Amino acid sequence: MTQANDFYTQMLESQRRAAEQRVETRAALLSELCAIGVTSIEVQYEGYGDSGNVEDVVVTPDTITLTEELRRRVEDFGWDFAYALSPGFENNEGGYGELTWALEADKIDVSHSNRYISSETTEHEGL
Repeated sequence: MTQANDFYTQMLESQRRAAEQRVETRAALLSELCAIGVTSIEVQYEGYGDSGNVEDVVVTPDTITLTEELRRRVEDFGWDFAYALSPGFENNEGGYGELTWALEADKIDVSHSNRYISSETTEHEGL
């Protein structure tokens, strides 16, 4: 096997393991959040200039407060899930979005936007 094929195989295996981990994390969080009465979670994220983070987590109903550890796990899951759909959005001008998870139906919607700079060049020579 060539070095390029070996790298490609390793990359695919890493992606497969990450997808499996997201499934496991989703199931665990779903159980924990439903047990404390949470009906939906909204994770707002943003990235640019080679970095990014979760900006906010909104819990419904708003009378429920997540523990610091549970909130961190929700943030990590939201970031990982969104990043798997739009990898690299933290680079250059970046991107942002929100993940909304309706827990009762176990349905996740992600609205994502990428920022970019556009330029148009016109040259006229030897006129």
